[in-house]
Amino acid sequence: MHEDLVGTGLYQLKGAIGSPYSMKMRAVLRYRRIPFVWQGGLAGFVAAQAMKAKVVPVLVTPEGEAWNDSTRLIQQLEAWHPGTRSLVPTDPGVAFLSLLLEDMADEWLSRAMYLYRWARPVDQEQMSRWLAFDAMRGGGADAIVEQAVVWRDRQVGRRDLVGVGEAAQPVIEASAARIMSALNQRVVERGFLFGDRPSAADMAFYGQLTQLATDPTPQALMRDHYPWLFRWVQITDDLSGDIEGQWDEDVDSPTLRALLVECATHYLPCLVANAAAVQQGQATFSYRAGGVELSQPTDRYQAKCLQVIRGAFADLDRETRARLSPVLIETGCHSLLASDGSEGVGA
Repeated sequence: MHEDLVGTGLYQLKGAIGSPYSMKMRAVLRYRRIPFVWQGGLAGFVAAQAMKAKVVPVLVTPEGEAWNDSTRLIQQLEAWHPGTRSLVPTDPGVAFLSLLLEDMADEWLSRAMYLYRWARPVDQEQMSRWLAFDAMRGGGADAIVEQAVVWRDRQVGRRDLVGVGEAAQPVIEASAARIMSALNQRVVERGFLFGDRPSAADMAFYGQLTQLATDPTPQALMRDHYPWLFRWVQITDDLSGDIEGQWDEDVDSPTLRALLVECATHYLPCLVANAAAVQQGQATFSYRAGGVELSQPTDRYQAKCLQVIRGAFADLDRETRARLSPVLIETGCHSLLASDGSEGVGA
């Protein structure tokens, strides 16, 4: 793990520019001005093989400890570097909304990212070749194209496994359009979701949008319909030089409402149905979204996501819950967040 860097005070972020979570964490470290070395290409995939969850990015601390899972990494960095351009809003109600929307970006908008990348031949061909090029960094065009075909076949074949098969495609694309429309309006008006400084939720949306702004089909969509958001993605790549701004205490804006409606009508029902199926030991589950019945394999990690979100909501003090309740009730989120958890979540 590049032991020569251990003890230098530098973190090592091992990832890939084709990974939304890698780009999310790179932007986090840049914004927070935490010294790090970026290691792309094969470094991230090699490091991931040593982790329990074999995913990128992997963050290696100056002491040589390896961590992954971007949400947990942001929280750990907050503990290790308190007060240094934090990404967790100081207002507890806003902090909860940031956590909820970060999770939606990571686990729901990610479906749009995967779908757009692997649903159409134009995206499949370009991105499989680019991802192979990123990893191999040489070896000749023939070898890169050969590897790209392997990756393309594998990823296209996994669409149903990750819940983005043909039946889900119109639902997910319509949801992504509404999310991007809301964000496009927000970045013009205020800059970020909760004011003129970023939160963890902003970084999560940024991570997924880096890929949508790169792949041919969604890039054209963003340029034509969400141009301010497209430019915001480019700006948010490196906020290290920005002056630290302020978070609002407003928990009810048009953009927040639009995003919370997406949570209530798509993401949270998916989480609840998945958690119930995990508890019952089922291999698959079904839920309704956009008037369509969708099915996919259960996911124990997403069952834990629901547990964390509900736990955070339950831990809010009475005054904060009272402030949040009107917008959560009116958008349909409240009943899904305030459940006693009888649907069950995975261990």
